Amino acid sequence: MPKNLRKAFLFIAMILAVIACNVRRESSADALLLSAERLHAASPDSVKAYEDLLRKALRQAETTDDRQTFVKAALKLSAQLQWTNEAEAMFLAEHALEAASESSDVDEALKPQIYLAIGALNEQKGDTSKARKLYQQCMKQPAYRNTALCRLANLSLNAGDGASALRLAHQMTLEAADSADIEPLFVLANCYLQCDSLEQARRIYERLALHANSKTRYAAARHLAEIAIQQRRIDDLSACLDSAFGCAETVFFEALQQKDTYFRATLEQERRNERSAYRQRLAVWVLAGVVLVVLLAVALLVVVARHRRIISQQRLATAESMRLMAEERLRHEAAEREREAREAEERITQQQQKVNLLQRFILDKNEVLQRLREGGDHKKQLSAREWHEVEQMLDSITDGFVARLRKLHPEFREEDVQLCMLTRMNLSNQVIASIYIITVSAVKHRKLKLKKDGFGVLDPERPLDDVVAKI
Repeated sequence: MPKNLRKAFLFIAMILAVIACNVRRESSADALLLSAERLHAASPDSVKAYEDLLRKALRQAETTDDRQTFVKAALKLSAQLQWTNEAEAMFLAEHALEAASESSDVDEALKPQIYLAIGALNEQKGDTSKARKLYQQCMKQPAYRNTALCRLANLSLNAGDGASALRLAHQMTLEAADSADIEPLFVLANCYLQCDSLEQARRIYERLALHANSKTRYAAARHLAEIAIQQRRIDDLSACLDSAFGCAETVFFEALQQKDTYFRATLEQERRNERSAYRQRLAVWVLAGVVLVVLLAVALLVVVARHRRIISQQRLATAESMRLMAEERLRHEAAEREREAREAEERITQQQQKVNLLQRFILDKNEVLQRLREGGDHKKQLSAREWHEVEQMLDSITDGFVARLRKLHPEFREEDVQLCMLTRMNLSNQVIASIYIITVSAVKHRKLKLKKDGFGVLDPERPLDDVVAKI
Protein backbone atom coordinates (compact mmCIF):
# COMPACT_ATOMS: atom_id res chain seq x y z
CA MET A 1 0.00 0.00 0.00
CA PRO A 2 2.62 2.65 0.80
CA LYS A 3 4.42 1.87 -2.45
CA ASN A 4 1.19 2.28 -4.49
CA LEU A 5 0.40 5.56 -2.75
CA ARG A 6 3.87 6.93 -3.53
CA LYS A 7 3.40 6.08 -7.21
CA ALA A 8 -0.03 7.75 -7.27
CA PHE A 9 1.25 10.97 -5.67
CA LEU A 10 4.22 11.04 -8.03
CA PHE A 11 1.88 10.68 -11.00
CA ILE A 12 -0.35 13.57 -9.78
CA ALA A 13 2.70 15.78 -9.20
CA MET A 14 3.86 15.18 -12.79
CA ILE A 15 0.44 16.19 -14.18
CA LEU A 16 0.39 19.38 -12.08
CA ALA A 17 3.88 20.27 -13.30
CA VAL A 18 2.82 19.88 -16.95
CA ILE A 19 -0.23 22.11 -16.42
CA ALA A 20 1.88 24.73 -14.64
CA CYS A 21 4.34 24.82 -17.56
CA ASN A 22 1.49 25.56 -19.97
CA VAL A 23 0.17 28.57 -18.03
CA ARG A 24 0.77 31.81 -19.96
CA ARG A 25 2.43 34.67 -18.15
CA GLU A 26 0.29 37.83 -18.20
CA SER A 27 1.59 41.00 -19.75
CA SER A 28 2.69 43.90 -17.57
CA ALA A 29 0.20 46.61 -16.62
CA ASP A 30 1.89 49.39 -18.61
CA ALA A 31 2.05 47.17 -21.71
CA LEU A 32 -1.67 46.43 -21.43
CA LEU A 33 -2.42 50.15 -21.03
CA LEU A 34 -0.29 50.98 -24.06
CA SER A 35 -2.12 48.32 -26.10
CA ALA A 36 -5.46 49.82 -25.05
CA GLU A 37 -4.36 53.33 -26.09
CA ARG A 38 -3.14 52.10 -29.46
CA LEU A 39 -6.37 50.18 -30.06
CA HIS A 40 -8.51 53.21 -29.17
CA ALA A 41 -6.44 55.48 -31.42
CA ALA A 42 -6.58 53.07 -34.37
CA SER A 43 -10.23 52.00 -33.95
CA PRO A 44 -12.36 54.27 -31.72
CA ASP A 45 -15.42 52.07 -32.34
CA SER A 46 -13.79 49.05 -30.65
CA VAL A 47 -15.35 50.05 -27.33
CA LYS A 48 -15.66 46.58 -25.83
CA ALA A 49 -12.08 45.53 -26.57
CA TYR A 50 -10.82 48.90 -25.27
CA GLU A 51 -12.71 48.49 -21.97
CA ASP A 52 -11.49 44.89 -21.56
CA LEU A 53 -7.84 45.91 -22.02
CA LEU A 54 -8.23 48.73 -19.49
CA ARG A 55 -9.78 46.36 -16.94
CA LYS A 56 -6.90 43.90 -17.45
CA ALA A 57 -4.41 46.72 -16.96
CA LEU A 58 -6.19 47.74 -13.73
CA ARG A 59 -6.10 44.19 -12.35
CA GLN A 60 -2.45 43.74 -13.30
CA ALA A 61 -1.51 47.12 -11.81
CA GLU A 62 -3.22 46.20 -8.54
CA THR A 63 -1.43 42.85 -8.48
CA THR A 64 2.00 44.40 -9.08
CA ASP A 65 1.25 47.55 -7.00
CA ASP A 66 1.93 49.80 -10.00
CA ARG A 67 0.15 52.96 -8.76
CA GLN A 68 1.12 55.14 -11.74
CA THR A 69 -0.37 52.76 -14.31
CA PHE A 70 -3.35 52.09 -12.05
CA VAL A 71 -4.24 55.80 -11.90
CA LYS A 72 -3.88 56.23 -15.68
CA ALA A 73 -6.00 53.16 -16.48
CA ALA A 74 -8.63 54.10 -13.90
CA LEU A 75 -8.94 57.61 -15.36
CA LYS A 76 -9.33 56.32 -18.92
CA LEU A 77 -11.88 53.67 -17.93
CA SER A 78 -13.80 56.21 -15.82
CA ALA A 79 -14.01 58.56 -18.82
CA GLN A 80 -15.16 55.65 -20.99
CA LEU A 81 -17.93 54.69 -18.53
CA GLN A 82 -19.05 58.24 -17.66
CA TRP A 83 -22.31 58.06 -19.65
CA THR A 84 -22.99 54.31 -19.41
CA ASN A 85 -22.15 53.40 -15.80
CA GLU A 86 -21.94 56.52 -13.68
CA ALA A 87 -21.54 54.67 -10.37
CA GLU A 88 -18.55 52.62 -11.55
CA ALA A 89 -17.02 55.68 -13.21
CA MET A 90 -17.21 57.61 -9.92
CA PHE A 91 -15.77 54.65 -8.00
CA LEU A 92 -12.81 54.41 -10.38
CA ALA A 93 -12.10 58.16 -10.27
CA GLU A 94 -12.22 58.28 -6.45
CA HIS A 95 -10.06 55.15 -6.25
CA ALA A 96 -7.55 56.81 -8.58
CA LEU A 97 -7.49 59.94 -6.38
CA GLU A 98 -6.92 57.78 -3.30
CA ALA A 99 -4.04 55.93 -5.00
CA ALA A 100 -2.48 59.21 -6.19
CA SER A 101 -2.73 60.74 -2.70
CA GLU A 102 -1.23 57.75 -0.89
CA SER A 103 1.73 57.16 -3.21
CA SER A 104 4.59 59.50 -4.05
CA ASP A 105 5.34 57.49 -7.21
CA VAL A 106 2.32 58.94 -9.03
CA ASP A 107 2.97 61.94 -11.26
CA GLU A 108 1.56 65.14 -9.77
CA ALA A 109 0.26 66.16 -13.20
CA LEU A 110 -2.34 63.39 -12.95
CA LYS A 111 -4.10 64.94 -9.95
CA PRO A 112 -5.73 67.80 -11.93
CA GLN A 113 -6.99 65.22 -14.41
CA ILE A 114 -8.54 63.30 -11.51
CA TYR A 115 -10.14 66.49 -10.15
CA LEU A 116 -11.61 67.26 -13.57
CA ALA A 117 -12.96 63.71 -13.91
CA ILE A 118 -14.58 63.70 -10.44
CA GLY A 119 -15.90 67.22 -11.00
CA ALA A 120 -17.51 66.20 -14.29
CA LEU A 121 -19.18 63.20 -12.62
CA ASN A 122 -20.47 65.37 -9.75
CA GLU A 123 -21.78 67.90 -12.28
CA GLN A 124 -23.50 65.06 -14.09
CA LYS A 125 -25.14 63.98 -10.81
CA GLY A 126 -26.27 67.55 -10.08
CA ASP A 127 -23.81 68.31 -7.24
CA THR A 128 -22.63 71.60 -8.76
CA SER A 129 -21.08 72.99 -5.57
CA LYS A 130 -18.66 70.10 -5.23
CA ALA A 131 -17.90 70.18 -8.94
CA ARG A 132 -17.14 73.91 -8.76
CA LYS A 133 -14.68 73.37 -5.87
CA LEU A 134 -12.86 70.66 -7.80
CA TYR A 135 -12.66 72.83 -10.93
CA GLN A 136 -11.32 75.74 -8.91
CA GLN A 137 -8.49 73.54 -7.61
CA CYS A 138 -7.39 72.99 -11.22
CA MET A 139 -7.12 76.75 -11.81
CA LYS A 140 -3.70 76.66 -10.12
CA GLN A 141 -2.29 74.42 -12.85
CA PRO A 142 -1.52 76.41 -16.06
CA ALA A 143 -1.94 73.31 -18.23
CA TYR A 144 -5.52 72.79 -16.99
CA ARG A 145 -6.58 76.41 -16.37
CA ASN A 146 -8.45 76.72 -19.66
CA THR A 147 -10.31 73.47 -19.11
CA ALA A 148 -11.25 74.51 -15.56
CA LEU A 149 -12.45 77.92 -16.79
CA CYS A 150 -14.48 76.18 -19.47
CA ARG A 151 -16.15 73.90 -16.94
CA LEU A 152 -16.84 76.76 -14.50
CA ALA A 153 -18.38 78.85 -17.27
CA ASN A 154 -20.56 75.92 -18.22
CA LEU A 155 -21.75 75.63 -14.60
CA SER A 156 -22.70 79.31 -14.61
CA LEU A 157 -24.55 78.80 -17.89
CA ASN A 158 -26.54 75.92 -16.45
CA ALA A 159 -27.38 78.08 -13.44
CA GLY A 160 -28.71 80.78 -15.77
CA ASP A 161 -25.96 83.29 -14.95
CA GLY A 162 -24.90 84.20 -18.47
CA ALA A 163 -22.92 87.27 -17.45
CA SER A 164 -20.69 85.36 -15.01
CA ALA A 165 -20.24 82.60 -17.57
CA LEU A 166 -19.11 85.13 -20.18
CA ARG A 167 -16.61 86.68 -17.76
CA LEU A 168 -15.12 83.26 -17.06
CA ALA A 169 -15.05 82.38 -20.76
CA HIS A 170 -13.18 85.60 -21.56
CA GLN A 171 -10.43 84.54 -19.12
CA MET A 172 -9.52 81.63 -21.38
CA THR A 173 -6.37 82.21 -23.40
CA LEU A 174 -6.52 82.96 -27.11
CA GLU A 175 -4.69 79.75 -27.78
CA ALA A 176 -7.55 77.81 -26.22
CA ALA A 177 -10.16 79.69 -28.24
CA ASP A 178 -8.24 79.11 -31.47
CA SER A 179 -7.38 75.48 -30.83
CA ALA A 180 -9.08 72.41 -32.21
CA ASP A 181 -10.72 71.73 -28.84
CA ILE A 182 -14.42 72.34 -29.43
CA GLU A 183 -15.52 72.45 -25.78
CA PRO A 184 -14.17 75.98 -25.06
CA LEU A 185 -15.61 77.20 -28.35
CA PHE A 186 -19.04 75.82 -27.53
CA VAL A 187 -18.99 77.29 -24.05
CA LEU A 188 -17.95 80.70 -25.37
CA ALA A 189 -20.63 80.60 -28.05
CA ASN A 190 -23.27 79.52 -25.51
CA CYS A 191 -22.24 82.42 -23.27
CA TYR A 192 -22.68 84.88 -26.12
CA LEU A 193 -26.02 83.30 -26.97
CA GLN A 194 -27.35 83.57 -23.43
CA CYS A 195 -26.13 87.16 -23.19
CA ASP A 196 -27.94 87.98 -26.46
CA SER A 197 -24.67 88.60 -28.36
CA LEU A 198 -26.16 86.78 -31.31
CA GLU A 199 -23.69 87.84 -34.00
CA GLN A 200 -20.64 86.79 -31.99
CA ALA A 201 -22.30 83.49 -31.13
CA ARG A 202 -23.30 82.95 -34.75
CA ARG A 203 -19.71 83.36 -35.99
CA ILE A 204 -18.45 80.70 -33.59
CA TYR A 205 -21.31 78.31 -34.41
CA GLU A 206 -20.65 78.76 -38.14
CA ARG A 207 -17.06 77.73 -37.55
CA LEU A 208 -18.12 74.72 -35.50
CA ALA A 209 -20.61 73.75 -38.21
CA LEU A 210 -17.60 72.91 -40.43
CA HIS A 211 -16.18 70.43 -37.91
CA ALA A 212 -15.62 66.84 -39.04
CA ASN A 213 -17.59 65.38 -36.12
CA SER A 214 -21.30 64.86 -36.89
CA LYS A 215 -22.44 65.57 -33.33
CA THR A 216 -20.55 68.86 -33.32
CA ARG A 217 -22.09 69.90 -36.64
CA TYR A 218 -25.58 68.96 -35.39
CA ALA A 219 -25.23 71.02 -32.20
CA ALA A 220 -23.87 73.99 -34.14
CA ALA A 221 -26.65 73.79 -36.75
CA ARG A 222 -29.30 73.59 -34.03
CA HIS A 223 -27.97 76.72 -32.34
CA LEU A 224 -27.70 78.52 -35.68
CA ALA A 225 -31.35 77.72 -36.31
CA GLU A 226 -32.23 79.16 -32.91
CA ILE A 227 -30.28 82.34 -33.69
CA ALA A 228 -31.98 82.59 -37.08
CA ILE A 229 -35.36 82.41 -35.35
CA GLN A 230 -34.41 85.14 -32.90
CA GLN A 231 -33.05 87.35 -35.68
CA ARG A 232 -36.05 86.55 -37.90
CA ARG A 233 -33.84 85.38 -40.78
CA ILE A 234 -36.26 82.95 -42.37
CA ASP A 235 -34.03 82.22 -45.39
CA ASP A 236 -31.15 81.05 -43.19
CA LEU A 237 -33.51 79.11 -40.92
CA SER A 238 -34.44 76.61 -43.63
CA ALA A 239 -30.79 75.87 -44.43
CA CYS A 240 -29.94 75.51 -40.73
CA LEU A 241 -32.82 73.12 -40.15
CA ASP A 242 -31.87 71.04 -43.19
CA SER A 243 -28.29 70.86 -41.96
CA ALA A 244 -29.42 69.94 -38.45
CA PHE A 245 -31.70 67.18 -39.73
CA GLY A 246 -28.91 65.83 -41.96
CA CYS A 247 -26.41 65.81 -39.11
CA ALA A 248 -28.95 64.17 -36.80
CA GLU A 249 -29.45 61.36 -39.30
CA THR A 250 -25.67 60.91 -39.57
CA VAL A 251 -25.29 60.84 -35.78
CA PHE A 252 -28.08 58.31 -35.49
CA PHE A 253 -26.51 56.11 -38.17
CA GLU A 254 -23.08 56.32 -36.56
CA ALA A 255 -24.58 55.44 -33.17
CA LEU A 256 -26.24 52.38 -34.69
CA GLN A 257 -22.95 51.35 -36.28
CA GLN A 258 -21.08 51.80 -33.01
CA LYS A 259 -23.73 49.85 -31.15
CA ASP A 260 -23.52 47.03 -33.70
CA THR A 261 -19.73 46.99 -33.41
CA TYR A 262 -19.97 46.92 -29.62
CA PHE A 263 -22.42 44.02 -29.66
CA ARG A 264 -20.28 42.10 -32.14
CA ALA A 265 -17.21 42.63 -30.00
CA THR A 266 -19.14 41.60 -26.89
CA LEU A 267 -20.36 38.45 -28.61
CA GLU A 268 -16.87 37.60 -29.82
CA GLN A 269 -15.46 38.23 -26.34
CA GLU A 270 -18.10 35.99 -24.81
CA ARG A 271 -17.21 33.28 -27.29
CA ARG A 272 -13.54 33.56 -26.42
CA ASN A 273 -14.40 33.47 -22.72
CA GLU A 274 -16.56 30.40 -23.26
CA ARG A 275 -13.76 28.64 -25.15
CA SER A 276 -11.25 29.58 -22.46
CA ALA A 277 -13.62 28.48 -19.70
CA TYR A 278 -14.26 25.23 -21.57
CA ARG A 279 -10.55 24.51 -21.84
CA GLN A 280 -10.06 25.30 -18.15
CA ARG A 281 -12.97 23.10 -17.16
CA LEU A 282 -11.67 20.35 -19.41
CA ALA A 283 -8.22 20.55 -17.82
CA VAL A 284 -9.76 20.53 -14.33
CA TRP A 285 -11.98 17.60 -15.18
CA VAL A 286 -9.09 15.67 -16.69
CA LEU A 287 -6.98 16.30 -13.64
CA ALA A 288 -9.89 15.50 -11.34
CA GLY A 289 -10.61 12.33 -13.30
CA VAL A 290 -7.02 11.17 -13.09
CA VAL A 291 -6.87 11.90 -9.38
CA LEU A 292 -10.22 10.20 -8.83
CA VAL A 293 -9.13 7.10 -10.74
CA VAL A 294 -5.94 6.86 -8.72
CA LEU A 295 -7.78 7.37 -5.45
CA LEU A 296 -10.45 4.86 -6.37
CA ALA A 297 -7.81 2.35 -7.36
CA VAL A 298 -6.19 2.79 -3.99
CA ALA A 299 -9.52 2.83 -2.12
CA LEU A 300 -10.81 -0.33 -3.83
CA LEU A 301 -7.93 -2.21 -2.28
CA VAL A 302 -9.18 -1.48 1.24
CA VAL A 303 -12.97 -1.24 0.79
CA VAL A 304 -14.89 -4.26 2.10
CA ALA A 305 -17.64 -5.71 -0.10
CA ARG A 306 -20.22 -5.73 2.68
CA HIS A 307 -20.21 -1.90 2.82
CA ARG A 308 -21.32 -1.56 -0.79
CA ARG A 309 -24.95 -2.45 -0.08
CA ILE A 310 -25.12 -0.06 2.89
CA ILE A 311 -23.66 2.79 0.85
CA SER A 312 -26.02 2.09 -2.01
CA GLN A 313 -29.05 2.07 0.32
CA GLN A 314 -27.96 5.33 1.92
CA ARG A 315 -27.57 6.99 -1.48
CA LEU A 316 -31.00 5.82 -2.59
CA ALA A 317 -32.59 7.07 0.63
CA THR A 318 -30.85 10.42 0.32
CA ALA A 319 -31.87 10.80 -3.31
CA GLU A 320 -35.50 9.94 -2.51
CA SER A 321 -35.52 12.38 0.37
CA MET A 322 -34.05 15.14 -1.81
CA ARG A 323 -36.55 14.37 -4.57
CA LEU A 324 -39.49 14.65 -2.14
CA MET A 325 -38.08 17.87 -0.70
CA ALA A 326 -37.58 19.32 -4.18
CA GLU A 327 -41.15 18.46 -5.19
CA GLU A 328 -42.52 20.03 -2.01
CA ARG A 329 -40.41 23.15 -2.55
CA LEU A 330 -41.59 23.47 -6.13
CA ARG A 331 -45.25 23.15 -5.09
CA HIS A 332 -44.75 25.75 -2.37
CA GLU A 333 -42.99 28.16 -4.74
CA ALA A 334 -45.73 27.74 -7.36
CA ALA A 335 -48.44 28.47 -4.79
CA GLU A 336 -46.50 31.47 -3.49
CA ARG A 337 -46.01 32.91 -6.98
CA GLU A 338 -49.72 32.48 -7.75
CA ARG A 339 -50.67 34.24 -4.52
CA GLU A 340 -48.24 37.10 -5.17
CA ALA A 341 -49.57 37.48 -8.71
CA ARG A 342 -53.16 37.75 -7.45
CA GLU A 343 -52.19 40.28 -4.80
CA ALA A 344 -50.20 42.34 -7.32
CA GLU A 345 -53.13 42.33 -9.75
CA GLU A 346 -55.50 43.46 -7.02
CA ARG A 347 -53.15 46.24 -5.95
CA ILE A 348 -52.74 47.46 -9.51
CA THR A 349 -56.53 47.44 -10.04
CA GLN A 350 -57.13 49.36 -6.82
CA GLN A 351 -54.40 51.88 -7.62
CA GLN A 352 -55.75 52.45 -11.14
CA GLN A 353 -59.25 53.01 -9.76
CA LYS A 354 -57.91 55.58 -7.29
CA VAL A 355 -55.91 57.34 -10.01
CA ASN A 356 -58.95 57.45 -12.33
CA LEU A 357 -61.14 58.90 -9.58
CA LEU A 358 -58.47 61.48 -8.71
CA GLN A 359 -58.02 62.44 -12.37
CA ARG A 360 -61.76 62.92 -12.92
CA PHE A 361 -62.06 64.96 -9.73
CA ILE A 362 -59.11 67.24 -10.52
CA LEU A 363 -59.99 67.57 -14.19
CA ASP A 364 -63.50 68.63 -13.25
CA LYS A 365 -62.54 70.95 -10.36
CA ASN A 366 -59.26 72.56 -11.34
CA GLU A 367 -59.71 76.15 -12.50
CA VAL A 368 -56.84 76.08 -15.00
CA LEU A 369 -58.04 72.96 -16.76
CA GLN A 370 -61.57 74.35 -16.85
CA ARG A 371 -60.15 77.20 -18.93
CA LEU A 372 -58.28 74.76 -21.18
CA ARG A 373 -61.43 72.73 -21.87
CA GLU A 374 -63.61 75.70 -22.83
CA GLY A 375 -64.61 75.89 -26.48
CA GLY A 376 -64.87 78.85 -28.78
CA ASP A 377 -62.22 81.00 -30.42
CA HIS A 378 -61.01 82.60 -27.19
CA LYS A 379 -57.20 82.44 -26.90
CA LYS A 380 -56.26 80.47 -23.80
CA GLN A 381 -52.81 81.84 -22.97
CA LEU A 382 -51.47 80.69 -19.60
CA SER A 383 -49.33 82.60 -17.14
CA ALA A 384 -46.23 81.17 -15.44
CA ARG A 385 -48.25 80.60 -12.26
CA GLU A 386 -50.91 78.70 -14.17
CA TRP A 387 -48.30 76.56 -15.91
CA HIS A 388 -46.82 75.77 -12.50
CA GLU A 389 -50.27 74.84 -11.21
CA VAL A 390 -50.87 72.56 -14.20
CA GLU A 391 -47.48 70.92 -13.65
CA GLN A 392 -48.20 70.30 -9.95
CA MET A 393 -51.64 68.88 -10.73
CA LEU A 394 -50.32 66.64 -13.48
CA ASP A 395 -47.50 65.35 -11.27
CA SER A 396 -49.99 64.53 -8.50
CA ILE A 397 -52.26 62.41 -10.68
CA THR A 398 -49.55 60.73 -12.79
CA ASP A 399 -47.07 59.91 -10.01
CA GLY A 400 -44.52 62.55 -11.03
CA PHE A 401 -44.78 62.53 -14.83
CA VAL A 402 -43.22 65.99 -15.34
CA ALA A 403 -40.43 65.28 -12.84
CA ARG A 404 -39.57 62.06 -14.65
CA LEU A 405 -39.67 63.86 -18.01
CA ARG A 406 -37.25 66.56 -16.81
CA LYS A 407 -34.90 63.94 -15.37
CA LEU A 408 -34.93 61.77 -18.51
CA HIS A 409 -34.57 64.73 -20.89
CA PRO A 410 -32.73 67.61 -19.16
CA GLU A 411 -31.98 69.07 -22.59
CA PHE A 412 -35.68 69.87 -23.21
CA ARG A 413 -36.65 73.49 -23.27
CA GLU A 414 -39.56 74.73 -21.19
CA GLU A 415 -41.72 74.90 -24.34
CA ASP A 416 -40.99 71.21 -25.04
CA VAL A 417 -41.96 70.23 -21.47
CA GLN A 418 -45.18 72.27 -21.71
CA LEU A 419 -46.10 70.61 -25.02
CA CYS A 420 -45.53 67.18 -23.42
CA MET A 421 -47.76 68.22 -20.49
CA LEU A 422 -50.60 69.29 -22.79
CA THR A 423 -50.23 66.10 -24.82
CA ARG A 424 -50.24 63.99 -21.64
CA MET A 425 -53.56 65.59 -20.64
CA ASN A 426 -55.09 64.38 -23.96
CA LEU A 427 -55.88 67.92 -25.11
CA SER A 428 -56.80 68.23 -28.78
CA ASN A 429 -54.58 69.96 -31.32
CA GLN A 430 -57.19 72.73 -31.66
CA VAL A 431 -56.94 73.54 -27.93
CA ILE A 432 -53.15 73.45 -28.01
CA ALA A 433 -53.15 75.69 -31.10
CA SER A 434 -55.31 78.24 -29.30
CA ILE A 435 -52.93 78.20 -26.31
CA TYR A 436 -49.86 78.95 -28.43
CA ILE A 437 -51.82 81.17 -30.90
CA ILE A 438 -50.67 79.11 -33.88
CA THR A 439 -52.34 76.91 -36.45
CA VAL A 440 -53.24 73.28 -35.96
CA SER A 441 -50.73 72.27 -38.64
CA ALA A 442 -48.01 74.10 -36.72
CA VAL A 443 -48.94 72.14 -33.61
CA LYS A 444 -48.66 68.90 -35.56
CA HIS A 445 -45.26 69.98 -36.86
CA ARG A 446 -44.07 70.79 -33.34
CA LYS A 447 -45.21 67.40 -32.10
CA LEU A 448 -43.50 65.63 -34.98
CA LYS A 449 -40.25 67.55 -34.44
CA LEU A 450 -40.31 66.89 -30.67
CA LYS A 451 -40.99 63.20 -31.28
CA LYS A 452 -38.08 62.84 -33.73
CA ASP A 453 -35.47 65.21 -32.25
CA GLY A 454 -36.37 65.03 -28.58
CA PHE A 455 -37.36 61.39 -28.10
CA GLY A 456 -35.58 59.91 -31.13
CA VAL A 457 -38.73 58.11 -32.38
CA LEU A 458 -38.69 57.83 -36.17
CA ASP A 459 -41.77 55.61 -36.56
CA PRO A 460 -44.32 57.79 -38.45
CA GLU A 461 -47.20 55.59 -37.28
CA ARG A 462 -46.45 56.18 -33.61
CA PRO A 463 -47.94 59.47 -32.33
CA LEU A 464 -46.38 61.70 -29.68
CA ASP A 465 -49.29 60.85 -27.36
CA ASP A 466 -48.13 57.22 -27.22
CA VAL A 467 -44.49 58.22 -26.63
CA VAL A 468 -45.41 60.57 -23.77
CA ALA A 469 -47.77 58.01 -22.21
CA LYS A 470 -44.88 55.54 -21.88
CA ILE A 471 -42.83 57.87 -19.65
